[in-house]
Order: sequence, then C-alpha cells, then structure tokens
Amino acid sequence: MGRGGIALTLQVISALLLAMLIYLVIDIGRKYQILEDGVRENAIWSVYQLDREVRQVNHALASFGGRQPTNDGVSELALRYDILYSRVSLVDQSKFGAFFSEDEKVRGFIARISEIIFRAQPMFDAYLAGTTPTAAELAAFETQMSALGKLADEFLLYTNMRVSAERSELSANINSLERTSGVMLGLLMISVVFLIVTLNRQLRSVRKASRELSEMAAKLTEAYEAADAGNRAKSQFMATMGHEIRTPLNAILGMSELLELGDLPEEALSSVKTIRTSGEALLEIINEILDFSKIEHGKLEIEERVFEIENLAESTVRIIRGRADEHGNSVILDLPESLRTLHVKSDPTRLRQVLLNLLSNAVKFTDHGTVTLRLREFYREGQLMVRFEVEDTGIGIDQAGLDKLFKPFSQVDASISRRYGGTGLGLTICKEIVEKLGGELGMSSTVGVGSIFWFELPVSVAERDEQAAENARKSLDTPLQRHRILLVEDNKVNQIVASRFLALLGQDVVIANDGAEAVSIARDEQFDLILMDMQMPVMDGIEATRRIIAEGGPSSAVPIFAMTANASDDDRKTCLDAGMRGFESKPVTMERLKKMIAQATEGQAEDMDKFKLKPSTAMELPQAEISGVLENDSILTAGVQGLDAARYRELVDALGKDVFKELVMSFFDDASGLLDELNSAFARRDADGIDRALHTIKGAAYNVGLNDLAVKANALRSPPPGPADIETLGEEIRALKYKLVA
Repeated sequence: MGRGGIALTLQVISALLLAMLIYLVIDIGRKYQILEDGVRENAIWSVYQLDREVRQVNHALASFGGRQPTNDGVSELALRYDILYSRVSLVDQSKFGAFFSEDEKVRGFIARISEIIFRAQPMFDAYLAGTTPTAAELAAFETQMSALGKLADEFLLYTNMRVSAERSELSANINSLERTSGVMLGLLMISVVFLIVTLNRQLRSVRKASRELSEMAAKLTEAYEAADAGNRAKSQFMATMGHEIRTPLNAILGMSELLELGDLPEEALSSVKTIRTSGEALLEIINEILDFSKIEHGKLEIEERVFEIENLAESTVRIIRGRADEHGNSVILDLPESLRTLHVKSDPTRLRQVLLNLLSNAVKFTDHGTVTLRLREFYREGQLMVRFEVEDTGIGIDQAGLDKLFKPFSQVDASISRRYGGTGLGLTICKEIVEKLGGELGMSSTVGVGSIFWFELPVSVAERDEQAAENARKSLDTPLQRHRILLVEDNKVNQIVASRFLALLGQDVVIANDGAEAVSIARDEQFDLILMDMQMPVMDGIEATRRIIAEGGPSSAVPIFAMTANASDDDRKTCLDAGMRGFESKPVTMERLKKMIAQATEGQAEDMDKFKLKPSTAMELPQAEISGVLENDSILTAGVQGLDAARYRELVDALGKDVFKELVMSFFDDASGLLDELNSAFARRDADGIDRALHTIKGAAYNVGLNDLAVKANALRSPPPGPADIETLGEEIRALKYKLVA
C-alpha cells in the first residue's frame, strides 16, 4: 500500500476515532447532565424540611390548648408560619430541575400544599398589623394544618420513592458509562491529538468546578457571619427585653414599697405586701427567662453566700401560698428543728428559683389537695447534704411521661399542655441550676396519687457572727447623714420613685434628665454621690461618667453608681470600666438604696432624729379620703378606652392626684415633640430614628397607664409605618389628650 493509501487509511481511522470520540463526548455530556440532575437528591431534603415545619406549626398550635394564646405564643406561631411559607416557596420556585417540573403528581402536591398555606396568609398579615387572631381563626387554621400534615407526609413518601427509583436508574447509567469508557480508553491512547483535546476539555471542567467551589466557600463564609450576627442580635434582644421589663417593674415595686411606709389599715397593708411580693416573684421569673439564654451559651453563674435555711424556706412558701389558695390547696412546710437555725453557704437566689418553680408546678397540677415542702439533712462521705422535697397530691405522671421531663419546651402530653399551659422550660433550668450547684435532681410519681420532686445539694455550714449580725441590723435601723445626690434618670416615673425614696432617706436630690445635663451640672456643683442610669437620650450614662471624671470638676472624684435596668455581666463590666464605683440593677428597693448610699459615703454621721423616715404626702391622706378621690375622679368615670385603672390608682396612691395629672400633661407634651421627630425621621428615611421615636412613645405611654396606645406604638415598629399610620397614631394621641386633660 502506497503512502497515499496509508494516509487514506489513517484518515479513515482518524475519522472513525473522531466519530467515536464525538459519540463519547456526546454520551459523556449526556451522562454528566444526568449527574447534574442529581440535584434531585436535594429534593427529598427540602420536602423533609417542609414536612418538619408543618409539624412545628402544628406543635405550636397544640400548645395553645384551645385557649386564647398569649402574645408570645402568637409571635412564635407567626414565626413558624413565616418559615413554613418560605419552605413551600423554595420547593415551588426551585423545582429541582426536570425531576419536579416534569412530574404532574409532584406539581399537584405543591399546588395543594401552597393553597392551604397561602389561605392562612391574611390572618398573619393582620397580626403583623396589630390584630391578634381570634380563637375561631386559630381553630380553623389548626384544622387546615391538620390536613396539611397528612398531605406533607404523602408528599415526603412519594419523593422518597421517586428518588429511590431515580437513584437505581442513575446507578445503571453510571455502570454503562464505566464500560463504555473502558473500551474507549484504549482507542484514546492511539491518538495523542484526541487525548490532548480531551485533557483540555477536562481541564476546563476542573477550572469551572474550582470557581464554583470558591463561590461556595464565599457563601459559606457569609452564612457563618450571618449566623454569628444573629447570635449577637439574640443576646442584644435578651438584654433589651430585660431592660424594657425591669423599667415599669421598678415603678411597681417602688410604689408598693412607698405605700408600705404609710399608715395603712391592716387589710390594705397586707394587700400592698402581696403586690410587692408578687412583683418580686415576677422579677425572678424574668430573670429565669434570661437564665435560660445564659444556659444556652454556657454562662449561668453561681454566687455563693451565707443564708439561713429557715428564712429561705418560709419566704418561698409565703410567695406560693396565694397561688395555692386559688386552687383550694394547702401548703405545708416540713422543717426539722436541726435546720431551723442552720446557716449555710450556697446560692440562695438560685435555690429559691428552683423551689418556686417546683412548688408552682405542684400547685398548678393539684386541686383541693396538699403541697408539702420537706427539708432533711444527712451526710454523704463526710459532706453535709440538704434534701429538698416538693410533694403534691395532684394528677401524677405515668412512666411514658417521665421520659419527657427535664427537656426544653417539653410537656408530658398535649392534653396537659392544653389544660394547664406552660412551655416546659422551668424544669430544664432547675436541672441546670441544681447540677451547677453540685447536686442532683429527680422525681417519682404515681398517676392519680401525686408526685415528689426532690433534689439534694452539698452545702457548707457557716459560722454565724452574732455581733456582726447585730451590727448589721443596727446599721439598717440607723438614719443616714444628709448628702447631696445627683440623680441622672430620663424616665419620669423612675425619677419620681427614686427621688421619693431619697427624700424619705433624708437626702437632698438634684435631677438631671440625661447624661449631657449631668455633665453640665457636675462641672459646676459639688455632690456626695451620683446615681447614673445607662440608657438615655442625648448622652448615655457611660459617656457621661467618662466626661465627669475626665473634666476634673468639683464632682470628678465623687462615687458614681449605676442604677439601671440593664443587669448583665457585660453591662456591669462596662460601667466599672468607665469609672463607676458600683452597680445596682433595677428595680432598686429602699433598703438597697440605703445600703448603696452608706457604702458610697461610709464614715459620715449626723443627728439621727433629724433624718427620720417620713411618709410621703400622698400616704399621709386618710385611706377613706384617698378612696373617695379615686371613686369620684372624672378620669376614671370618663371611660377612657385603653387607660389602665389599676395603674392609675397605683400612681395616684403613691404620688397624689395632682402629680399624676402633671405626669399625664408631661406625656402629651413629650408625645407632640416625638410625633414631630417621627415625621422628620420618616422624611429622611431614617429607620433608627423612626424606631427610637416609637420606642419612646411606647415606654412613656405604659408609664402613665395608656396601655392600648403603647401597644399600637410598638406594633408600628415592625414593619416600619407609612404616612397614614403615623397620622392615625397622632390622631389617637390628640383624642386621648382631649379626653384626659381638656
């Protein structure tokens, strides 16, 4: 064969190889497309997530138990609905390639699921606008969600079956591809040219995959940063909530303490003490919520100090006795003589928190029965142990229900949740606290007979210094020397409470409304003590403290104590780092305020009789006269919608009618300026300014008892209001002003 024949043969062979390579390339491309369609594997995960979110919504609905839910419950349900809405939208819009878009049954599932979910959208849109869903709406939504649960289960089952079949077919295609590649690999070795072409193709594919991996890494980094930001936002939210709740609670506890100092009838005095005790219990509940956040982050702290077992047990039983009476229960304290005068070292605040939670549960699940708090002591390997038992004669718990205890947000069964309520969070916190204290918590129960929750703690016996205790008591009974005190506080109600306390303690008070004003006053005047709030307009307490110290004025060396609703360890550290000498979280009682002044001005003394505690003017009125004023007051008889009558009476009792009216007038004057700020911020598209103005209106309204107005102002914060919303809010404020002060 000549060279021409050889060249022709080579050309033919080359053509055949080229054709085969083209076929192989096409086949590989087709198989690669099949592999790309493997994204359908993600379909089963997405459908699973959809099914899981349906269950979460049903679980949230079940926790209502057929009752009108709380705002927190509706907020949780709305959040779950939003997540479910996004899940079905993701499944519907992504389609996962041909796997979903070409399957009529899948499209049918998505259409039916979407229809049920979108049907509930108006109810939640109305909730975001400030309208709480009715029980009937929630019942209808629960019926729809029950049907949706079954449909989601069917969808998940069908997706599983479809993916399994696709996986088997894909495996066969891959095996076929491997055989074809093996045959063609020998042919590829014949021609270097075609090998180079193939390698170049693969190189381009690798580069493409590398770019995709880089993009994926960048997205993962962004997701991590977003998650970290969310975690920080959660911590900030918890701190803000603590501040917002403690601010009005400070007024409640403060006013009740002022009333106790007055000359009240025995029955009224007992009621005031109950208000104060219940307020203190509410404060502990707030702290419990914050504790769970600390537990999640591993930041639960224990403070060890000396306390008396008997006092702790008796005070705890007193707090719970009122709630027990509502259920027709009797509460028994079984305390042996050996523990009555025992002083130990542990954390009494955390210990009372555990006991209150266990006693509260016992009372809640018992009707017309007996709840017993029993204490016993024993030694284990030379270590003194105290065993606390809370026994009730309630409904009891079966063996299946015991497995669900001590888990976050867990109830024994749905019927108990519907009847008694609760989130199941308390026992989780109790277990964490007891274990943090080095103890062990457990329980035993018999259905229809009752339950016993117990925990055992190791404690150290503390030697009580009788002389030191006697000196401490004398110190509390001894009036303080008169001092000049600068009170830096922007909240009017808190100003009144604190200034009344200080006046009763015989102190001279100067008030600064914000940090900048405090700096200006301290620059020219000499004080013995400065009480500084943290969060204030114009200039906060941290910056004000730094400037007072830095300017070297007559009060630059004066002790500055933080008196704030912010109570976290980070806040405490921030205050001390700024130069403050002490830190007290609100609400501040008379006794704590007196200790604070004594600590800051230790060593000074003056004539004791000159500074005896005196009741306020409002308290000096005979009770009959006070009652008459309230019953005939035009504000109450006017039927002003949204005015909290209990809050009104509380403020009038503590401050007097004239002072209360001044507070109301001050509120409306401030509200007018805040509305101007709100409109100005809206014109500038300043989201922070809008939120700050609405937040201030909300807080001020709550302080004077205008609860409905406060709720409406808070509802406008998210989503941001429009011009019509702002105008409506202004009209409501003007209408209330006409009714109250016209």
